[in-house]
Amino acid sequence: MSNLAHISDHECYQVQGCLAPERRSIQVEDGYTRTANALVEAFARAPLTSREARVIRVIERMTYGWNKAEDWIAASVISEKTGMPEGKCSETLNSLIRKKVVTRNGGGRSPVRINKNVEEWDFTAQKSRVTPKQKPKSKWGESPQNGVSQSPQNGVAPKDRKDKPLLTTFEGDSDPAPKNPKPAAPKKTSKAKPVALDLTDLPNGVSAEAAKAFIDHRKALKKPLTQRALMLALGEAVKASEAIPGMTPDEAIDEAILAGWQGVKAQWLINRQGGRGAQPQRQDGRMGFAQPMPVGSYGTNDLELPAWARD
Repeated sequence: MSNLAHISDHECYQVQGCLAPERRSIQVEDGYTRTANALVEAFARAPLTSREARVIRVIERMTYGWNKAEDWIAASVISEKTGMPEGKCSETLNSLIRKKVVTRNGGGRSPVRINKNVEEWDFTAQKSRVTPKQKPKSKWGESPQNGVSQSPQNGVAPKDRKDKPLLTTFEGDSDPAPKNPKPAAPKKTSKAKPVALDLTDLPNGVSAEAAKAFIDHRKALKKPLTQRALMLALGEAVKASEAIPGMTPDEAIDEAILAGWQGVKAQWLINRQGGRGAQPQRQDGRMGFAQPMPVGSYGTNDLELPAWARD
């Protein structure tokens, strides 16, 4: 038998000379992001929401962390790094673009960059949060409506008030009910004000007039647009212009408006143009595949034609 004794892992910590593994703290040598101090201080002073601050950190990591000024960052990447849903990530990124904290030249697939011109940041449209005022607490025995004590100790009980109807007696006597009571007026619900859409960052080839015409078309259909829905529709118009020869994005939008569509789809426009665009009209007047064969295909006279082609 061997004279060597086996020492288990949990016994190793009790034996002199065996040390527990040390946990390594985060070090700069593992990688770091170079950001100007003035920009970090500007982020600290800016009234950013918690979601905006989280998205800014991701953009900073994906650009300055890789020694790049700008980069195209998908909503799925931002969602993975922040833990927020992709829809919230897209809304937060568009909010930062509207506030000019982040800039983008082009459509949704264009790269984004942090705007280092801090003086251009605009937070005027952001609503400030106001803490609601608390109602003063009434003292014991006081009614908050009129301040008059209505406690049972002073002899004034709710059943003895003159403004309350008397209980029906055994003889059937009771206070007469009011005639033609007026129904309570329904409360008017305030309608949400439409949000003004941003037309400063449109896809390439789409004019502001065409985008405004499509917005008015949706308002006439009582189907108002959101900022994301507008950008998706304009993107489809650009796809249609690339697939249909001779059609511009503005013409694609006008075609969708003339068709009365609620949205713009590239495939719809392709189908509307005949699948692959307008086909040339046939010169022989025939329809379909009933084309005559070229001269000399069957022979020089009718005797050389096949039996099915002689009649």
